[in-house]
Amino acid sequence: MRSTIALSLILALGVHSRALGWHARAITERDLASNATYDFVIAGGGTAGLTVADRLSETLNVSVLVIEFGPFDQREDEVMIPGLFPAIPYFWLPLMSTPQTALGGTSYTVPCGRVVGGGSMVNAMFMSRGSAVEYDTWAQLGATGWTWRDLLPYFRKSETFNRPDPIYAAEHNITWDDSVHGFQGPVPVTIAPYDYPGSANFYNGARSLGIRAPKDSQAGDATGIYRLQRAVDAKTQARSSARVNHYDRVIDTRPNYHVLPSTAVSKVVFQGTSAVGVEYINTASGVKGTVHASKEAIIAAGAVHTPQILQLSGVGDASYLSKFGIESVADLPGVGQNLQDHLVLSVGYNFTSNLFPNGGSLRTNSTYAAEQRALYNAQQPSAYDLSTSTGNLFIQLPLSNLTNASASIISLAETRDPAELLGGNPDPGVLQGYKKQRKLIISSLNASGVGDISWNTDFATSLYMVKPLSRGSVRINSTDVLTAPLIDFGAITDPTDLEMLLAVYLKNRELMATPDIAILSPVETSPAPGLTDKDAIKDAIKKTLTPTNAHHCCTAAMMKREDGGVVDPQSRVYGTKRLSVVDISAWPLIVAGGPMGSVYAAAEKAADTIKARHGLL
Repeated sequence: MRSTIALSLILALGVHSRALGWHARAITERDLASNATYDFVIAGGGTAGLTVADRLSETLNVSVLVIEFGPFDQREDEVMIPGLFPAIPYFWLPLMSTPQTALGGTSYTVPCGRVVGGGSMVNAMFMSRGSAVEYDTWAQLGATGWTWRDLLPYFRKSETFNRPDPIYAAEHNITWDDSVHGFQGPVPVTIAPYDYPGSANFYNGARSLGIRAPKDSQAGDATGIYRLQRAVDAKTQARSSARVNHYDRVIDTRPNYHVLPSTAVSKVVFQGTSAVGVEYINTASGVKGTVHASKEAIIAAGAVHTPQILQLSGVGDASYLSKFGIESVADLPGVGQNLQDHLVLSVGYNFTSNLFPNGGSLRTNSTYAAEQRALYNAQQPSAYDLSTSTGNLFIQLPLSNLTNASASIISLAETRDPAELLGGNPDPGVLQGYKKQRKLIISSLNASGVGDISWNTDFATSLYMVKPLSRGSVRINSTDVLTAPLIDFGAITDPTDLEMLLAVYLKNRELMATPDIAILSPVETSPAPGLTDKDAIKDAIKKTLTPTNAHHCCTAAMMKREDGGVVDPQSRVYGTKRLSVVDISAWPLIVAGGPMGSVYAAAEKAADTIKARHGLL
């Protein structure tokens, strides 16, 4: 029976896939015959790329190839064990930003995953969702059909939610709403079964300030203080990356699903405006080749490299591309524009009366670390269940809950000249889209998350400003895909962003002064100990903040073409045929909180859209 099925599959897949084996597998360029053809070729094997590949290859007579710049991981402890992350070798290094004009000309590292599984292999594993109003704003900007109500079924589809132990949940103020979760999806979502005692102080301090505790932050209102949820196996507490849940999970039953690692897609190949395949280059050997896509080429290379590939392919601002001798296929000035990220500020403390154990104890107490590692290896709750340098609790607040000065900050934002903020002479369509974005963002600052506070019970709190009004860009600097593009975060080019980060910082001061936390005797050591003058504090913040939390997005935005948009609501690139973008670069606006949960859901929706137009549903 098996041989009969195999024969029918081989005939359906066609001659070029004939020798590639029964199972889904990693291949090399030697496995690809000259002019090899797949139905779908996906550039980028990260969270979105592997999700879409998994769903497309569910139809076994459809062949799918994923080409990923990075290698497969080797299941290193730094990859799999939350308490030992991050796996530095799987970051895209060195990758640096351009000098940031509003931050004293400093250049910053641009963190991107460079591995099969992408960011899901190297991030802190948080499975967050934004508030409903954030996704509804996407739809208002032209992403029709991408509201919260539209995406909720895909959030459910993507996950298997694992309810925490009821006794542990009651002891730690953990609540959830089954109605917004999935229980049959590929991504396990869990709540860590271990916590430090100082978390109770953090929770009680926040509650004493009137900060709400939602039943479930995943239900469409992600404001308040709540317990973080993670993409972690409930039994082993090991990372569940996209490689695990969208490749390893299906490799024994998918002869039509292949991954080519350690290979860069250098450009999309067009016949006229129709994408017919991609050119690639092995990053180690330099071997080049072409693979054809009989149905679609799909780009899922992330917010930095998706616009790079598009521009190298002739899709972007035609006048800019002409400087590199690149012939225009589709003149889309929005490609590489609209870069957004979360601002990060670490506030250091000396806790003279901190509780033990705490978030630093694995690092400072070898006896405790050995004891906890033994518990982890025995699949018992341990400190290694928690991602390094992160805690279990998260506070996310709208502007009106951060400061009494919200009205004046909003007024300041409304006085800014959008054209000047985009460099003084922006493309008219990009400017028009940016104006629409600003209006919607400003109108929602008091309704959705603007600032976040997290404390892992160690020596620092982590603060985030998650509604930037500033915009950056990604532009090629060479016709060689192996040469990094110019990455400009555009950090705090709109000074309103600094005002909002200041509000988060001052709210954090207020929180740390509550009796529940003050009993631990926190003494600030950076960035502005003892300072009370707001201008002096802002100067200190500017010297300390980081313009990225590795949440960069939105550089191939799903907006109307006349507003600088790059893809339509069906994920198709304007002005082309058979070319799609399915990753985080297609978001119009960044959402608050970690992006991974939204990337999974959006990729699930994009996969259904692609399948529908090819009659595969």
